[in-house]
Amino acid sequence: MQLHDKPLIAILLVGFIPSASVIFGIEVIDNELFSQIFFVSCKIWIFLVPTVWYLKVEKKSISKNLPTKEGIFFGLITGIIMSLIIIVTWFLFNETLDIDGMVEILQSNGLDSFNLYLLGMFYWIFINSLLEEYVFRWFITIKSSELFGSDSIGIIFSAAMFTLHHAIALHLFGFIWWQTLIACFGLLSAAAIWSWLYIRFRSIWICWLSHAICDVAVFAIGYTILF
Repeated sequence: MQLHDKPLIAILLVGFIPSASVIFGIEVIDNELFSQIFFVSCKIWIFLVPTVWYLKVEKKSISKNLPTKEGIFFGLITGIIMSLIIIVTWFLFNETLDIDGMVEILQSNGLDSFNLYLLGMFYWIFINSLLEEYVFRWFITIKSSELFGSDSIGIIFSAAMFTLHHAIALHLFGFIWWQTLIACFGLLSAAAIWSWLYIRFRSIWICWLSHAICDVAVFAIGYTILF
């Protein structure tokens, strides 16, 4: 059996790197410079491995599929609906959160500077979320579907992998177990919707549009906390 016929290897090469990035970057590596280097190295790794696997291992060419109007509509609608759910959930549970602790963590990363916060927002919305769609919705969803022989199982599995590193980050951010559980349910649902969007429309741009709208809602909430 050739390497390109082993989707599990492809998944293992990238699927747990975001979780490692969170754990080592926050808990293990004390030096801020080394932490940032490790963070950037993980981002480069999860971009390069799927690209090399697709172009060199599977020997396929770059897809030029453009998003359809129907796909853009679904991306907008799902993004808006999920953003409203995020905002409503925030208003329902924000008083149960350790806001002071969150602010302290954000301030320790310099995000209490408006200009830096704006820069971070730009990065997470336009770069990081697109990279996550590239990795989790395109690469891992497709490889999971190949591994299990089912798009439905592939969607659930890739959504679970996406949720994993966010769950770790939320725990380290100070969320207690039931808050993390609620957040993970939302993350798992959103990731499954984005994977379904990719399976249906075969365009990460549609998934990214929905994801980016949700990130706007998250950063809007962050702004109210810090400023």
